[in-house]
Amino acid sequence: MPTITHALGTTDYERAGPAGQRPLVLFHTLLADRSVYDGIFPVLAKSRDVVRFQFPGFGDSVGSCQSVDDYALWTISFLRALNLGQPAEVFSNGFGGFVSVGVTSKTPELVSRLTIANSGAAFPEERKPPLLKMAEAVETKGVAAVLDTAISRMFPEDFAKSHPEIVAQRKAALAKTNPKQFAAACRALSQLDYREAAKSITRPVRVVAGLDDATTPPAMSQELHALVAGSSYSEIADCGHCPQIQQPDKVLALLA
Repeated sequence: MPTITHALGTTDYERAGPAGQRPLVLFHTLLADRSVYDGIFPVLAKSRDVVRFQFPGFGDSVGSCQSVDDYALWTISFLRALNLGQPAEVFSNGFGGFVSVGVTSKTPELVSRLTIANSGAAFPEERKPPLLKMAEAVETKGVAAVLDTAISRMFPEDFAKSHPEIVAQRKAALAKTNPKQFAAACRALSQLDYREAAKSITRPVRVVAGLDDATTPPAMSQELHALVAGSSYSEIADCGHCPQIQQPDKVLALLA
């Protein structure tokens, strides 16, 4: 896949679809790389100018990011270098959702519309220790030490048991992540508070919650919805952290 070098690093990305169509940029979660969109990317590219990219630590993307603000600024630098020609619609998931709040609040001129699936504006105090524990495990034992934990946070137990091939794919993809950068991202999430940033967003925002998400539960999405004036809110039943895998048709309908 191509890479692009910009002021804050290098971004590994893929772009497909007819030129001149409304651009759509896909932000992935920390529990998966951009391949989490494999099931819907080709469908979207039939009618949209679609971009999916890797955050630092995934694939060949490089950047010195220690906070979610750093990730947002790095993504802004990438989007400006990519020069899409018009504001992009953004679909973001999990960690990417937090980053997209930063991007949209800092540079609304780059975003036409934002859909945030299974994310929020800040982690409640009781949800921060697992993030720090995961960071420590990755630093001392490598990414392999948290693969089972990541899967349990990505998918409901019944879905994981009935789809072993998807679990294997997700583990294989996540195992390639840079452990140092993954740990830094976990710590960044534990320190994040984008509640004021969310209040400042003026672009149309659609907040979506998977009702079975164990990582960023619906209450976090509901808080984000309450913070962003004029935002809409919807829920997806029988869905964990990654609706683009569990409920792809519903994600495609949202982005139609």
